[in-house]
Amino acid sequence: MKFRFVMQGRSAPRNLIYDNATSHLAWEDSGQRVSLAGVGLEYRDRAFPLPTITSPECPAPKSHAPRTLKIQLGLKCNFSCNYCNQASQPNESQGEIEDIDKFMASLDDWLKSPPDRIEFWGGEPLAYWKILKPLAERLREKFPSANMGMVTNGSLLDDAKVDWLHEMLFSISISHDGPAHKQNRGPDPLDNPDVIRRALVKLRPRIGFNCVLTKDHCSLAAVRKYIADALDVDEHVITLNTEELLLPYDLKGMASSPYTREEHQRVYDTVFSEIASRKSTDVVQVRQKIDDFFRSVASARPVMANGQKCGMDQPDALAVDLKGNAITCQNTSSDTDHLMGNVASFERIRLRKARHFSTRPKCLDCPVVQLCKGACMFLEDELWDAACDNSYTYNSAVLAGALYILTGAVLSGVEPCPIQSSS
Repeated sequence: MKFRFVMQGRSAPRNLIYDNATSHLAWEDSGQRVSLAGVGLEYRDRAFPLPTITSPECPAPKSHAPRTLKIQLGLKCNFSCNYCNQASQPNESQGEIEDIDKFMASLDDWLKSPPDRIEFWGGEPLAYWKILKPLAERLREKFPSANMGMVTNGSLLDDAKVDWLHEMLFSISISHDGPAHKQNRGPDPLDNPDVIRRALVKLRPRIGFNCVLTKDHCSLAAVRKYIADALDVDEHVITLNTEELLLPYDLKGMASSPYTREEHQRVYDTVFSEIASRKSTDVVQVRQKIDDFFRSVASARPVMANGQKCGMDQPDALAVDLKGNAITCQNTSSDTDHLMGNVASFERIRLRKARHFSTRPKCLDCPVVQLCKGACMFLEDELWDAACDNSYTYNSAVLAGALYILTGAVLSGVEPCPIQSSS
Protein backbone atom coordinates (compact mmCIF):
# COMPACT_ATOMS: atom_id res chain seq x y z
CA MET A 1 0.00 0.00 0.00
CA LYS A 2 1.19 3.52 -0.73
CA PHE A 3 1.22 6.35 1.79
CA ARG A 4 1.74 10.09 1.65
CA PHE A 5 4.07 11.25 4.40
CA VAL A 6 3.28 14.90 5.10
CA MET A 7 6.61 16.51 5.99
CA GLN A 8 7.16 19.87 7.66
CA GLY A 9 10.57 21.46 7.18
CA ARG A 10 12.25 24.83 7.32
CA SER A 11 11.01 25.64 3.81
CA ALA A 12 7.68 24.91 2.16
CA PRO A 13 6.13 21.53 3.02
CA ARG A 14 7.33 18.77 0.73
CA ASN A 15 5.68 15.38 0.95
CA LEU A 16 7.02 11.87 0.50
CA ILE A 17 5.34 8.89 -1.12
CA TYR A 18 6.16 5.55 0.50
CA ASP A 19 5.20 2.10 -0.77
CA ASN A 20 5.33 -0.35 2.13
CA ALA A 21 5.23 -3.34 -0.24
CA THR A 22 8.40 -2.37 -2.12
CA SER A 23 10.14 0.05 0.31
CA HIS A 24 10.04 2.73 -2.41
CA LEU A 25 10.46 6.21 -0.88
CA ALA A 26 10.31 9.25 -3.15
CA TRP A 27 9.47 12.95 -3.14
CA GLU A 28 5.89 13.49 -4.26
CA ASP A 29 6.55 16.61 -6.32
CA SER A 30 9.43 15.23 -8.40
CA GLY A 31 9.03 11.47 -8.14
CA GLN A 32 12.75 11.24 -7.33
CA ARG A 33 13.94 8.74 -4.78
CA VAL A 34 15.13 10.34 -1.56
CA SER A 35 18.91 10.61 -1.43
CA LEU A 36 20.52 8.15 0.98
CA ALA A 37 23.96 9.73 0.80
CA GLY A 38 23.51 11.38 4.19
CA VAL A 39 23.21 7.97 5.86
CA GLY A 40 26.05 6.41 3.88
CA LEU A 41 23.96 4.26 1.56
CA GLU A 42 23.23 4.08 -2.14
CA TYR A 43 20.41 2.41 -4.01
CA ARG A 44 21.13 -1.15 -4.98
CA ASP A 45 18.13 -3.42 -5.54
CA ARG A 46 18.70 -7.05 -4.68
CA ALA A 47 16.84 -10.33 -4.45
CA PHE A 48 15.51 -11.47 -1.08
CA PRO A 49 14.70 -15.00 0.06
CA LEU A 50 11.17 -15.40 1.34
CA PRO A 51 10.69 -16.42 4.97
CA THR A 52 8.53 -19.29 6.11
CA ILE A 53 4.91 -18.14 6.38
CA THR A 54 3.27 -19.84 9.32
CA SER A 55 -0.23 -19.72 10.81
CA PRO A 56 -2.45 -21.99 12.90
CA GLU A 57 -4.09 -23.03 9.63
CA CYS A 58 -0.73 -23.81 8.03
CA PRO A 59 1.71 -24.67 10.87
CA ALA A 60 5.40 -24.69 10.00
CA PRO A 61 8.00 -27.34 10.86
CA LYS A 62 11.35 -26.73 12.54
CA SER A 63 14.82 -27.39 11.16
CA HIS A 64 17.26 -30.01 12.39
CA ALA A 65 19.91 -27.28 12.03
CA PRO A 66 18.71 -24.36 14.17
CA ARG A 67 20.99 -21.35 14.10
CA THR A 68 19.51 -20.19 17.42
CA LEU A 69 18.74 -22.75 20.14
CA LYS A 70 16.84 -21.44 23.16
CA ILE A 71 16.77 -23.70 26.21
CA GLN A 72 13.93 -23.10 28.66
CA LEU A 73 15.07 -24.12 32.16
CA GLY A 74 11.73 -23.29 33.78
CA LEU A 75 9.49 -20.25 34.25
CA LYS A 76 9.99 -19.57 37.96
CA CYS A 77 11.34 -16.14 38.86
CA ASN A 78 12.19 -14.23 42.03
CA PHE A 79 10.62 -11.06 40.59
CA SER A 80 7.02 -10.32 39.64
CA CYS A 81 7.11 -7.74 36.85
CA ASN A 82 3.91 -5.83 36.04
CA TYR A 83 4.02 -6.69 32.34
CA CYS A 84 5.74 -10.09 32.46
CA ASN A 85 5.27 -11.98 29.20
CA GLN A 86 5.50 -15.28 31.11
CA ALA A 87 3.09 -14.58 33.98
CA SER A 88 0.13 -16.04 32.13
CA GLN A 89 1.97 -19.36 31.69
CA PRO A 90 2.08 -22.14 34.32
CA ASN A 91 5.50 -22.39 35.94
CA GLU A 92 5.41 -25.72 37.75
CA SER A 93 7.38 -27.67 35.12
CA GLN A 94 11.13 -27.22 35.13
CA GLY A 95 14.28 -29.05 34.22
CA GLU A 96 16.00 -31.32 36.69
CA ILE A 97 19.64 -32.31 37.15
CA GLU A 98 18.74 -35.79 35.95
CA ASP A 99 17.48 -34.39 32.64
CA ILE A 100 20.88 -33.07 31.59
CA ASP A 101 22.43 -36.43 30.68
CA LYS A 102 19.42 -37.44 28.59
CA PHE A 103 19.23 -34.04 26.91
CA MET A 104 22.92 -34.09 25.99
CA ALA A 105 22.70 -37.67 24.72
CA SER A 106 19.74 -36.79 22.50
CA LEU A 107 21.51 -33.93 20.69
CA ASP A 108 23.29 -36.14 18.18
CA ASP A 109 19.95 -37.68 17.20
CA TRP A 110 18.15 -34.48 16.25
CA LEU A 111 20.70 -31.67 16.02
CA LYS A 112 22.44 -31.98 12.67
CA SER A 113 24.81 -29.01 12.89
CA PRO A 114 26.21 -26.81 15.69
CA PRO A 115 23.97 -23.83 16.53
CA ASP A 116 25.44 -20.38 16.11
CA ARG A 117 23.87 -19.22 19.37
CA ILE A 118 22.61 -20.97 22.51
CA GLU A 119 20.45 -19.01 24.93
CA PHE A 120 19.46 -20.06 28.46
CA TRP A 121 16.09 -18.84 29.66
CA GLY A 122 13.97 -18.72 32.80
CA GLY A 123 11.93 -17.23 34.47
CA GLU A 124 15.11 -16.06 36.03
CA PRO A 125 17.87 -18.33 34.64
CA LEU A 126 20.15 -17.79 37.65
CA ALA A 127 17.38 -19.19 39.86
CA TYR A 128 18.23 -22.48 38.10
CA TRP A 129 21.95 -22.21 38.84
CA LYS A 130 22.35 -25.87 39.83
CA ILE A 131 21.09 -26.84 36.37
CA LEU A 132 22.42 -23.92 34.34
CA LYS A 133 26.07 -24.34 35.36
CA PRO A 134 26.61 -28.03 34.46
CA LEU A 135 24.40 -27.79 31.38
CA ALA A 136 26.20 -24.78 29.95
CA GLU A 137 29.61 -26.30 30.68
CA ARG A 138 28.74 -29.46 28.79
CA LEU A 139 27.27 -27.51 25.88
CA ARG A 140 30.36 -25.28 25.75
CA GLU A 141 32.52 -28.40 25.55
CA LYS A 142 30.38 -29.82 22.75
CA PHE A 143 29.95 -26.53 20.85
CA PRO A 144 33.07 -24.47 21.60
CA SER A 145 32.33 -21.86 18.90
CA ALA A 146 28.71 -21.16 19.84
CA ASN A 147 27.77 -17.79 21.27
CA MET A 148 26.10 -18.27 24.65
CA GLY A 149 23.85 -15.80 26.37
CA MET A 150 21.04 -15.12 28.78
CA VAL A 151 18.77 -12.38 30.08
CA THR A 152 18.79 -11.93 33.86
CA ASN A 153 17.34 -9.51 36.36
CA GLY A 154 20.80 -9.37 37.95
CA SER A 155 19.63 -9.84 41.53
CA LEU A 156 21.27 -13.27 41.93
CA LEU A 157 24.66 -12.34 40.51
CA ASP A 158 27.67 -12.72 42.78
CA ASP A 159 31.42 -12.61 42.25
CA ALA A 160 31.70 -16.35 41.59
CA LYS A 161 28.95 -16.26 38.96
CA VAL A 162 30.53 -13.23 37.28
CA ASP A 163 33.86 -15.09 37.09
CA TRP A 164 32.11 -18.15 35.64
CA LEU A 165 30.25 -16.09 33.04
CA HIS A 166 33.57 -14.53 32.03
CA GLU A 167 35.29 -17.91 31.71
CA MET A 168 32.37 -19.30 29.70
CA LEU A 169 32.37 -16.30 27.33
CA PHE A 170 28.72 -15.61 28.09
CA SER A 171 26.88 -12.53 26.87
CA ILE A 172 24.34 -11.26 29.37
CA SER A 173 21.63 -8.65 29.31
CA ILE A 174 20.40 -7.29 32.64
CA SER A 175 16.74 -6.33 32.66
CA HIS A 176 16.31 -2.89 34.18
CA ASP A 177 13.77 -0.13 33.66
CA GLY A 178 15.76 2.73 35.15
CA PRO A 179 13.63 5.08 37.27
CA ALA A 180 10.59 2.80 36.75
CA HIS A 181 12.36 -0.35 37.92
CA LYS A 182 10.89 -0.61 41.41
CA GLN A 183 7.43 0.24 40.13
CA ASN A 184 7.54 -2.21 37.22
CA ARG A 185 9.82 -5.03 38.33
CA GLY A 186 10.55 -5.07 42.08
CA PRO A 187 13.71 -4.78 44.19
CA ASP A 188 16.47 -2.88 42.46
CA PRO A 189 19.79 -4.75 42.21
CA LEU A 190 21.48 -1.39 41.63
CA ASP A 191 20.77 -0.45 45.25
CA ASN A 192 23.82 -2.65 45.96
CA PRO A 193 25.79 -2.04 42.78
CA ASP A 194 29.20 -3.57 43.54
CA VAL A 195 28.62 -6.94 41.84
CA ILE A 196 27.00 -5.43 38.74
CA ARG A 197 29.72 -2.79 38.55
CA ARG A 198 32.29 -5.60 38.63
CA ALA A 199 30.35 -7.51 35.97
CA LEU A 200 30.29 -4.38 33.81
CA VAL A 201 34.09 -4.33 33.85
CA LYS A 202 34.77 -8.05 33.64
CA LEU A 203 32.19 -9.01 31.00
CA ARG A 204 32.52 -5.98 28.75
CA PRO A 205 31.74 -5.82 25.84
CA ARG A 206 29.41 -8.81 26.29
CA ILE A 207 27.17 -7.14 28.87
CA GLY A 208 24.31 -4.71 28.47
CA PHE A 209 20.99 -3.63 29.92
CA ASN A 210 17.52 -4.17 28.53
CA CYS A 211 14.44 -2.11 29.32
CA VAL A 212 10.72 -2.19 28.59
CA LEU A 213 8.78 1.01 27.97
CA THR A 214 5.32 1.63 29.42
CA LYS A 215 2.73 4.40 29.16
CA ASP A 216 4.17 6.10 32.26
CA HIS A 217 7.89 5.55 31.61
CA CYS A 218 8.95 5.78 27.99
CA SER A 219 12.24 7.69 28.08
CA LEU A 220 15.25 5.65 27.01
CA ALA A 221 17.49 8.57 27.95
CA ALA A 222 16.14 8.49 31.51
CA VAL A 223 16.77 4.74 31.77
CA ARG A 224 20.38 5.08 30.67
CA LYS A 225 21.04 8.02 33.02
CA TYR A 226 19.55 6.18 35.99
CA ILE A 227 21.69 3.08 35.40
CA ALA A 228 24.86 5.10 34.82
CA ASP A 229 24.29 7.20 37.94
CA ALA A 230 23.59 4.13 40.08
CA LEU A 231 26.82 2.47 38.89
CA ASP A 232 28.77 5.74 39.02
CA VAL A 233 29.97 5.41 35.43
CA ASP A 234 29.73 7.58 32.34
CA GLU A 235 26.56 7.05 30.30
CA HIS A 236 28.54 6.00 27.20
CA VAL A 237 29.70 2.92 29.16
CA ILE A 238 26.12 1.62 29.33
CA THR A 239 25.05 -0.53 26.39
CA LEU A 240 21.27 -0.21 26.41
CA ASN A 241 18.67 -2.17 24.49
CA THR A 242 14.89 -2.06 24.63
CA GLU A 243 11.98 -4.38 23.99
CA GLU A 244 10.10 -1.28 22.79
CA LEU A 245 6.74 -0.28 24.20
CA LEU A 246 5.49 -3.35 26.04
CA LEU A 247 3.28 -5.96 24.41
CA PRO A 248 0.50 -7.02 26.81
CA TYR A 249 0.10 -10.71 27.67
CA ASP A 250 -2.45 -10.29 30.47
CA LEU A 251 -4.47 -7.67 32.32
CA LYS A 252 -1.39 -6.30 34.09
CA GLY A 253 0.22 -5.70 30.72
CA MET A 254 -2.94 -4.01 29.50
CA ALA A 255 -2.86 -1.70 32.53
CA SER A 256 0.69 -0.61 31.67
CA SER A 257 -0.24 0.07 28.04
CA PRO A 258 -1.30 3.48 26.76
CA TYR A 259 -5.05 3.59 26.29
CA THR A 260 -6.11 7.15 25.54
CA ARG A 261 -5.02 9.18 22.53
CA GLU A 262 -3.11 11.47 24.88
CA GLU A 263 -1.18 8.56 26.40
CA HIS A 264 -0.21 7.25 22.96
CA GLN A 265 0.80 10.75 21.89
CA ARG A 266 3.04 11.16 24.95
CA VAL A 267 4.87 7.93 24.11
CA TYR A 268 5.20 8.96 20.46
CA ASP A 269 6.51 12.42 21.31
CA THR A 270 9.08 11.07 23.77
CA VAL A 271 10.43 8.36 21.48
CA PHE A 272 10.60 10.68 18.47
CA SER A 273 12.19 13.60 20.31
CA GLU A 274 14.92 11.41 21.77
CA ILE A 275 15.77 10.09 18.31
CA ALA A 276 15.69 13.55 16.72
CA SER A 277 17.96 14.94 19.45
CA ARG A 278 20.26 11.90 19.16
CA LYS A 279 19.68 10.98 22.80
CA SER A 280 18.61 7.42 21.93
CA THR A 281 20.11 6.69 18.53
CA ASP A 282 22.84 4.56 20.09
CA VAL A 283 20.32 2.37 21.93
CA VAL A 284 20.92 -0.97 20.24
CA GLN A 285 17.40 -1.70 19.10
CA VAL A 286 16.74 1.88 18.02
CA ARG A 287 19.92 2.07 15.96
CA GLN A 288 19.30 -1.32 14.37
CA LYS A 289 15.68 -0.50 13.54
CA ILE A 290 16.56 2.82 11.92
CA ASP A 291 19.44 1.26 9.97
CA ASP A 292 17.17 -1.60 8.89
CA PHE A 293 14.61 0.89 7.56
CA PHE A 294 17.30 2.73 5.58
CA ARG A 295 18.59 -0.56 4.17
CA SER A 296 15.07 -1.64 3.23
CA VAL A 297 14.69 1.53 1.18
CA ALA A 298 18.14 1.20 -0.38
CA SER A 299 17.59 -2.41 -1.42
CA ALA A 300 13.86 -2.24 -2.34
CA ARG A 301 13.06 -4.93 0.21
CA PRO A 302 9.64 -6.47 -0.38
CA VAL A 303 7.43 -6.53 2.69
CA MET A 304 7.02 -10.29 2.28
CA ALA A 305 10.76 -10.76 2.76
CA ASN A 306 10.29 -10.05 6.47
CA GLY A 307 9.77 -12.68 9.10
CA GLN A 308 8.33 -11.89 12.52
CA LYS A 309 10.02 -9.40 14.82
CA CYS A 310 11.26 -12.08 17.26
CA GLY A 311 12.46 -14.49 14.57
CA MET A 312 10.89 -17.48 16.34
CA ASP A 313 8.54 -18.12 13.42
CA GLN A 314 11.44 -19.35 11.30
CA PRO A 315 12.56 -23.00 11.08
CA ASP A 316 16.12 -22.22 12.19
CA ALA A 317 15.03 -20.80 15.57
CA LEU A 318 14.03 -23.44 18.13
CA ALA A 319 13.00 -23.29 21.79
CA VAL A 320 13.08 -26.49 23.84
CA ASP A 321 13.04 -27.49 27.48
CA LEU A 322 15.33 -30.07 29.07
CA LYS A 323 12.80 -32.83 28.48
CA GLY A 324 13.06 -32.21 24.75
CA ASN A 325 9.69 -30.52 24.46
CA ALA A 326 9.60 -27.99 21.63
CA ILE A 327 7.61 -24.86 22.49
CA THR A 328 6.35 -21.81 20.61
CA CYS A 329 9.01 -19.64 22.21
CA GLN A 330 11.07 -19.43 25.36
CA ASN A 331 8.32 -17.52 27.14
CA THR A 332 5.77 -20.33 26.89
CA SER A 333 5.19 -23.58 28.76
CA SER A 334 5.02 -27.12 27.43
CA ASP A 335 2.10 -27.65 29.84
CA THR A 336 -0.08 -25.57 27.50
CA ASP A 337 -1.10 -25.70 23.86
CA HIS A 338 2.24 -24.01 23.08
CA LEU A 339 3.74 -27.50 23.11
CA MET A 340 4.78 -28.15 19.48
CA GLY A 341 6.03 -31.72 19.92
CA ASN A 342 9.19 -33.39 21.16
CA VAL A 343 12.64 -33.73 19.63
CA ALA A 344 12.29 -37.51 19.98
CA SER A 345 9.77 -37.26 17.11
CA PHE A 346 11.30 -34.24 15.47
CA GLU A 347 9.51 -34.52 12.12
CA ARG A 348 6.17 -34.11 13.87
CA ILE A 349 7.05 -30.75 15.46
CA ARG A 350 4.81 -27.99 14.17
CA LEU A 351 4.50 -24.31 15.13
CA ARG A 352 0.74 -24.17 15.64
CA LYS A 353 0.24 -21.08 17.80
CA ALA A 354 1.95 -18.45 15.67
CA ARG A 355 0.90 -16.14 12.86
CA HIS A 356 3.15 -14.45 10.36
CA PHE A 357 2.00 -10.83 10.12
CA SER A 358 0.90 -11.31 6.50
CA THR A 359 -1.87 -13.66 7.70
CA ARG A 360 -3.40 -10.98 9.97
CA PRO A 361 -5.96 -8.42 8.80
CA LYS A 362 -4.60 -4.91 8.23
CA CYS A 363 -0.87 -5.65 8.69
CA LEU A 364 -0.09 -5.36 4.99
CA ASP A 365 -2.00 -2.06 4.89
CA CYS A 366 0.11 -0.54 7.68
CA PRO A 367 2.74 2.15 7.03
CA VAL A 368 5.12 0.76 9.69
CA VAL A 369 4.89 -2.94 8.90
CA GLN A 370 8.49 -2.98 7.62
CA LEU A 371 9.61 -1.72 11.04
CA CYS A 372 7.12 -3.50 13.28
CA LYS A 373 7.33 -6.93 11.64
CA GLY A 374 4.17 -8.10 13.31
CA ALA A 375 4.63 -7.61 17.06
CA CYS A 376 4.06 -10.89 18.98
CA MET A 377 3.32 -13.82 16.74
CA PHE A 378 0.94 -15.69 19.08
CA LEU A 379 -1.24 -13.01 20.67
CA GLU A 380 -4.89 -12.92 19.60
CA ASP A 381 -8.12 -11.02 20.19
CA GLU A 382 -8.04 -8.03 22.58
CA LEU A 383 -4.44 -8.69 23.61
CA TRP A 384 -3.42 -8.60 19.96
CA ASP A 385 -5.38 -5.39 19.40
CA ALA A 386 -3.56 -3.68 22.28
CA ALA A 387 -0.20 -5.07 21.14
CA CYS A 388 -0.86 -3.76 17.64
CA ASP A 389 -1.75 -0.31 19.00
CA ASN A 390 1.40 -0.21 21.15
CA SER A 391 3.64 -1.40 18.36
CA TYR A 392 2.11 1.09 15.93
CA THR A 393 2.74 4.02 18.28
CA TYR A 394 6.34 3.05 18.97
CA ASN A 395 7.26 2.21 15.39
CA SER A 396 5.56 5.32 14.02
CA ALA A 397 7.83 7.37 16.28
CA VAL A 398 10.90 5.47 15.09
CA LEU A 399 9.81 5.94 11.47
CA ALA A 400 9.41 9.67 12.08
CA GLY A 401 12.86 9.74 13.66
CA ALA A 402 14.39 7.92 10.70
CA LEU A 403 12.75 10.34 8.25
CA TYR A 404 14.01 13.29 10.29
CA ILE A 405 17.56 11.94 10.17
CA LEU A 406 17.21 11.35 6.44
CA THR A 407 15.53 14.60 5.37
CA GLY A 408 15.70 17.09 8.24
CA ALA A 409 11.90 17.43 8.07
CA VAL A 410 9.31 16.38 10.63
CA LEU A 411 6.59 13.85 9.81
CA SER A 412 3.31 15.59 10.62
CA GLY A 413 0.82 13.21 9.04
CA VAL A 414 0.36 9.88 7.25
CA GLU A 415 -2.33 9.53 4.58
CA PRO A 416 -3.29 6.54 2.44
CA CYS A 417 -2.30 7.32 -1.12
CA PRO A 418 -4.58 5.85 -3.80
CA ILE A 419 -2.67 3.79 -6.35
CA GLN A 420 -2.97 5.36 -9.79
CA SER A 421 -4.67 3.31 -12.46
CA SER A 422 -2.52 2.43 -15.46
CA SER A 423 -5.45 2.87 -17.87
